[in-house]
Amino acid sequence: MSDARGTDPGLTGRARGLATDQLRRLQGTGAWRLWTACATGFVRIEPFDRAMTLAAQAFTSIVPVLIVAAAFGPSHRGPGDALADAVGLSPEARDALAGSVPTSAQVSSSIGVAGILVALITATAYSRALERMYAKIWEVERPGLRTAWRWLATIVAVVAAVALLRITREATAGGTWSGVADAAAEILVWTAVWTYVPWVLLQREVAARVLLCGGLLSAVALAVMSAVGAIYLPIALETGARQFGVLGMTFAYIGWLFALSFAVLVASVVGRACALDDGRLGRVVRGEPLSDWHDAG
Repeated sequence: MSDARGTDPGLTGRARGLATDQLRRLQGTGAWRLWTACATGFVRIEPFDRAMTLAAQAFTSIVPVLIVAAAFGPSHRGPGDALADAVGLSPEARDALAGSVPTSAQVSSSIGVAGILVALITATAYSRALERMYAKIWEVERPGLRTAWRWLATIVAVVAAVALLRITREATAGGTWSGVADAAAEILVWTAVWTYVPWVLLQREVAARVLLCGGLLSAVALAVMSAVGAIYLPIALETGARQFGVLGMTFAYIGWLFALSFAVLVASVVGRACALDDGRLGRVVRGEPLSDWHDAG
């Protein structure tokens, strides 16, 4: 018997039952399990606050080390010119940057070997922020101060990767396949770095093979962000320089560091979810034998 609108209650009940069955089947799939694990990881990690912390620490810790490295590097260009060339700034924005970044002569005369060591030790604040992030993602205890060398090893790895990629870009500049070569180099270098960094920061509590998935995802994300940044970053920095001078450029650069940090954080959370998956994806990531796949869902 139908109601006032002519709807069959039995038909409505059957449709609701079919929808419920479809939802249950969806919840039993690997894609649903992976999505749930990623969503749970994001909620637990507080991604926006943590990414902003990483961006601020990178700006105050890594950027000064890069400036010192550029000043003592083989190139005779100053740190400001090197940064402007890497980003592709216009002459106006380059002039604004030149007034805020010391020249190579100023850096060399004011910083000796002891100063470089102090800069590296100070930069470990970024390493500690990364350590807190990875410990939260993988739900492990943070190592103690007895192995503080891990923080310095992290900074050296990140700075060396940036320098290596810069050398690669200069070597391939103007080539037919320079874009492809640069992207391949970025993926290879960043995969190695973002697999090594959590491995050493967590004092090898998580196997490198398990961390490789997150490292690869981080590398791909950074390669995509690099391609986007080649277009976006010069515009953002020049706009900031015109409106607010060096302060505007600082805000724009911190915003970009936030985007990069967020990409690494998301990739790390997804990498953990893939590594702990109960299906074939997790078995591949963990490197389990093919003979164990017979019961994979």
